[in-house]
Amino acid sequence: MQITSVVNQKGGVGKTSLSVGTAAALAERGRRVLLIDLDPQGHATTEMLGLDEVASDMPSLAKALTKLWKGSIEELAVPHPRSNIGRGGAFDVIPTSPGMFDLIRRLDQFRVPGWQLARVIQFAHYDHVVIDCPPALDVLTNNALAASHGILVPVQPDKTSIRAMRLLADQVRYVEQTTGRSPLAWYGIVPGLYRRPISHYAAAALQEMYNFGVPMLSHVPLGVVMNEAAAHGVPVTTYAPETLQALSFREIADTLDGYLAQNPGPTEVPADDEFVFEDFISEVAVARNVNDNGARKKLYDLMPKRPQRPR
Repeated sequence: MQITSVVNQKGGVGKTSLSVGTAAALAERGRRVLLIDLDPQGHATTEMLGLDEVASDMPSLAKALTKLWKGSIEELAVPHPRSNIGRGGAFDVIPTSPGMFDLIRRLDQFRVPGWQLARVIQFAHYDHVVIDCPPALDVLTNNALAASHGILVPVQPDKTSIRAMRLLADQVRYVEQTTGRSPLAWYGIVPGLYRRPISHYAAAALQEMYNFGVPMLSHVPLGVVMNEAAAHGVPVTTYAPETLQALSFREIADTLDGYLAQNPGPTEVPADDEFVFEDFISEVAVARNVNDNGARKKLYDLMPKRPQRPR
């Protein structure tokens, strides 16, 4: 299973479009794909794919990340019913939920924030996991980076994206150092959100991005077809399969499949040996409900009793 984060803390650069388009193109190739909507705004879930948010009383990714729910990752996944899928493939989505907005504060309370997402998805049964990251260098993005084998970076061809690339590179190094994980692979930069023909200003910015030494993948220029596909709740590879945007997503998917063929191996996730206060409270509450006959008992009364030996 190969885990890829689509990441850039700069908003409005096409992260969600790239996440959805690449995941759909991989499923079209017959790969089993899981798309994780990690952005609390949930655009991949609702705007791009026409799926519903998870109800607040149902199991969700937010509850799994804070250990309020401990089922398998497949139980959270929803198949997208309107995508072209190749033989043997699948396109599943972990949708957003109302609890995602409060998740950053809750994850910050963990003693070592960063590995929660990796622990949730490490036993999933997919060929590819694609993570649509939020537009911020926060604990959610750090979780995505810690869990991933590599990253795709969507950019706009302008000077602000150059500074954003430098900040992202610093953040990647920070996550690698603090978690002790192996270096992340930079699968490539994906220029997008520009009009053709490309301007001299945009071309100069792209030329400067080449100096980062990161592969430059297929461009995804602006096109009304992207908005039309989102309005129908389907990926552009299904809605308009012959367009330049759809062909670009297939070329990017081919790049990711090339890395998968190199057998990236499982992400090395450290053992979870930290004390979680919320787990303790939950277990005490369950024990009280089982053992209390209506009278208030002290905590030591809730401890399991050793059977008495016969005299």
